[in-house]
Amino acid sequence: MRKYGLIIFIFLLFTFSCNNKPQITNAEPWINKPVSQWPDFALTNTISFTDTTYTDFANSFLINTGIDTVAVSCKHLFMVFEKQLGMSNIDLGPEFKYWNLYPKNKKEKTVSIKRLINKNQSENIGEFNTLKIRDWIIFEIEDANSELYPLKIRFTPVKKNEVVYAVGWGIKQKDNSKPALIKLQCFDNLGDYFYTKHLKTDTQPHGRSGSPVIDKNGYLVGIVSGQEGNLGVIGSVNYLKKILKKYNIEYVKPSH
Repeated sequence: MRKYGLIIFIFLLFTFSCNNKPQITNAEPWINKPVSQWPDFALTNTISFTDTTYTDFANSFLINTGIDTVAVSCKHLFMVFEKQLGMSNIDLGPEFKYWNLYPKNKKEKTVSIKRLINKNQSENIGEFNTLKIRDWIIFEIEDANSELYPLKIRFTPVKKNEVVYAVGWGIKQKDNSKPALIKLQCFDNLGDYFYTKHLKTDTQPHGRSGSPVIDKNGYLVGIVSGQEGNLGVIGSVNYLKKILKKYNIEYVKPSH
């Protein structure tokens, strides 16, 4: 009996150890190359209404759901539309003309949106403190541009002290030939958004809203939402997953 008991114990120990191995993630093939050789995935926006056009306005990016490609930017842009155009809810309205996304200085790589997927005439725009919890707008695009790289989603949450990277353009950025790579460290994760610390002091956060935030393997973990004191506010993919589910956007989790 002792012999059989020992065999069962060893079997259970082996099984437990196998089930608790750390998750292995396949890194994106470009992540270890110089940033200058990364594909174009950080984008900016030109947004046109009947009497107003915003050019090189905030940041945006594409997402590869495994089934389709969708475009994303930050919902708090509607705070500008509310102030300047009189909008009151998350809907582009009858005065909307077009929304184009492209890498800054490369308008030949433009992709256009077809519709705002998560528009909601019942959803008030609100203030930043309420928008930071739900700061994702998702678009169906006209046609995917093969020269633009859609990011894959990481479905596990960012951990405290984990280092991540915001990739996008800021208003005061001196060199606009490429998006800046901003190194951040997670300070606290609150579910639908998380706080980060800048690991450099000269990052100039202004205008980086809508930039994708990626992990060390090149997977999407969030969107730049704003700043509170010395902490950055990042919308997490936790809320993105809720939107994908709510609007029946099919996705396939990358193999890890």
